[in-house]
Amino acid sequence: MKIDLATFLPYQLTNIATLVSNDFAKVYQAQYGLNIPQWRILANLAQYGQSNARDLCRQANMDKSTVSRAVKALIDKEFVCSQLNEQDKRAALLTLSNNGWTLYEQIAPDALNWEKQLLSALNDEEYAVLNNIFDKLKSKLQQ
Repeated sequence: MKIDLATFLPYQLTNIATLVSNDFAKVYQAQYGLNIPQWRILANLAQYGQSNARDLCRQANMDKSTVSRAVKALIDKEFVCSQLNEQDKRAALLTLSNNGWTLYEQIAPDALNWEKQLLSALNDEEYAVLNNIFDKLKSKLQQ
């Protein structure tokens, strides 16, 4: 029995995710100098607030070394602040700096416009079905 990659869900999801991620990266790479992991960290800190590297790995679905490199670069660029965690001195608390918030607020409208353009390929019903499918698959995988 052979796997037909044209219909094999893991293959299709990986391909679409890569295409989406790479195309969306054009929004923040050239103009803002961020790579994909850095954008994901920036977006997660904007969404969830103060976090540590372990939680960012889970939130952004990235491995520890990728998160560590991205966080270091964002700290070096002064977009992220690192503070000592009094409850767990091994895990620094990370937050967006004022510069990080400013950067995020500059990128967010471009991100939303990019998403709107991509989703214009779907009508409202298709978009609702797509979100429903994502919710069902995520729920099944988290069981």
